[in-house]
Amino acid sequence: MTLDRLQAAWPYIRAELLRPLFRQFEGEHEDLVVSVVRTLLIRPAGMRRILQQQGIHSGLDQLLADRDTYMDSATDARAALARIKPSFFLNGRAVAHFLAELPEAFGEYDNPLLTQNYVDRMAAFIEKHMLPYRLDTNPVRLTPLLPDELDRLYRSLKAKAAANPNMTEALQAFENAWDQQATDWTQINAKEAVRRASLLAENALVRASQGQSHEFTHALTRMRNHNRFPSNDFANIFDRAYTFVNNYPNIRHPGNPACVRRDLKKEDALLSALVFVGLSACVDDLCDLVAQP
Repeated sequence: MTLDRLQAAWPYIRAELLRPLFRQFEGEHEDLVVSVVRTLLIRPAGMRRILQQQGIHSGLDQLLADRDTYMDSATDARAALARIKPSFFLNGRAVAHFLAELPEAFGEYDNPLLTQNYVDRMAAFIEKHMLPYRLDTNPVRLTPLLPDELDRLYRSLKAKAAANPNMTEALQAFENAWDQQATDWTQINAKEAVRRASLLAENALVRASQGQSHEFTHALTRMRNHNRFPSNDFANIFDRAYTFVNNYPNIRHPGNPACVRRDLKKEDALLSALVFVGLSACVDDLCDLVAQP
């Protein structure tokens, strides 16, 4: 079994990130390790699943069966944490979600220094081990890096979205849907991620048309008519992607079952999402806000 690099780094996360944090704050927060183990092992209904399902790892099954006993003793919680293996996590994204959840769990201590120290240590850890993740701090989030050019494109999109509440909301909705399908792959979650990506692109196009076009196809036509694409073939990439999300059943509409050749695969979700995210990121530059009539 091949592990994601962040998942494979779990033993080092315990040794270099969490244990030094426990030592530094053991005088003020003796039960800090309990808070970490609680976040890992006790997942209320509706909370994102990060560990493998029951029946795959007997060691994990035993830990989950005894989890309540670890909540009363820092010593027992440390022992439980030491028994967690990298393979117990669903994947690297699940480890990233867990690490991003800890600052919220630390909120019970009302100690900004604790949270800041943790975030600083995590940033240093990612840099030291050259992990392919970007750390955002407000809120805390670990995002897998795309190849360099695509990651710069995505950063550009985030910068543009920061200046517009509607774009910010659309981007956040897509990121949440993308994280969900990455951690818990199902057809439903994959379709939701693609749907959110198409809505993000639609939002960007409509905003770029300055209210003159109120949906994807009309806004895309305006860009085409004003020669914002190098060729119509280029524009057709986005047009056909939009046709796909409208026709494939239960992405944006009931769709047409006759068009289905097979279920979605992860590669399909990745490619379609990248098309829409790429359009969202570059649309302002392509159309110059389509200021002319």
